[in-house]
Amino acid sequence: MKSMERFRKHGLLIGLLIVVLVTASLFIGYLMAPTVVYDHFIWKYYWGPVVADAAGEPAMFHGVVAEEGYTLVSELTYGVILVAALFVIYELLKKLKIVIDWKFCLALLPYIIFGPAMRVLEDAQYFQEPLVYWFISPLIYLQIAVYALGFLLIGYYLQKASIKKSPKVSLYCLCALFGTIDVCYALAWFLGVPYGLYIIHPLIFFLLSVFSLVPVLYVWFKHQTLTINTVIFSGGLLCLLPSVYLIARWIAGEQWAQSYGVRFDVFALVLGLVSLIVVGVYLIAQKYKKYSSLAAYKQPLNLAMIAGHMIDGIASYVSIYDPLNMNIIKYVEKHPASNFLMEVWPPLFPIMKFVLIIVVIYVFDVLYRKELQQHMRLVNLLKIGILILGFSPGLRDLLRVTMGV
Repeated sequence: MKSMERFRKHGLLIGLLIVVLVTASLFIGYLMAPTVVYDHFIWKYYWGPVVADAAGEPAMFHGVVAEEGYTLVSELTYGVILVAALFVIYELLKKLKIVIDWKFCLALLPYIIFGPAMRVLEDAQYFQEPLVYWFISPLIYLQIAVYALGFLLIGYYLQKASIKKSPKVSLYCLCALFGTIDVCYALAWFLGVPYGLYIIHPLIFFLLSVFSLVPVLYVWFKHQTLTINTVIFSGGLLCLLPSVYLIARWIAGEQWAQSYGVRFDVFALVLGLVSLIVVGVYLIAQKYKKYSSLAAYKQPLNLAMIAGHMIDGIASYVSIYDPLNMNIIKYVEKHPASNFLMEVWPPLFPIMKFVLIIVVIYVFDVLYRKELQQHMRLVNLLKIGILILGFSPGLRDLLRVTMGV
């Protein structure tokens, strides 16, 4: 028990020490045996797949071939990193006394959508080297984490300043930050800094940034204060809306690369099936509400987890196997576990994802509800992480099919 308390007290320090030790081990290993450490490990399992993804074909370095997608080694590594990152984020949110609930999840929604939106732009060959590497997983997720944590800290301090000092000053500071970003973008545009194949005009970027501030302005005029969730949400919109604008231009016909045709029918089919499943779960839980164990399946965050993983499961199944013969270009599954399930029986992947999320909800909110009552911040953070793991790749797959890339 004392060791657990010591770990909780010095968790961040221990985590930092582990990162230093792993980095030092890799560095020493690289100096002693660069071919083994870099060529056959780092390149083959981590950096090589990123380069292959950007090139759209297998990449070779010193005779070692790396293919686009994930391997069992990389998935296990990224899984460990994700768990460690969740722990660090949890400790930070607990220290800042930030409530993690459905409202906090909604505040993070633009960042959750931003990832797959930028990934599909990379699939459409929008970005140029070397910038393209920053929009391929796992680097895209590191980028999103920086944006989200940045606006979280900004929102935290602006909310404190809004309560202790003047709400107007906090609002002016946030507007000044958005204005500074607009000026920097305009300067980059004026200097001709290349970042993609379709450059957004500074006036359009400014209008998008103004629209991003609407949630903050609405809350401020209604309550004369700033809240951390609205700052996070507006910051996310500032990141997301330019990518939404670019996707909209593509769908409208202004395409900068090859497309196999815009497929709204597939988009409607997948979202329609997902909606039916989510509504069905809610209605069943509502009809049998006398059973307390089913009440958990009406909660918004739990329904969002189901929706996120159903988008992933159904979009993957439809885009890879085209079960309704809709003439969809054939895609391939990059994740070994998902690919194994679909090779056994194609519909097994979405079915297993549905069953798994139902079980996860049961474990969190029914089986161990009393034991976890004092740890709801951690439980909800884990739920948001589970939501992202399904929704992010699922939305990317769905947007790829819709855009025909």
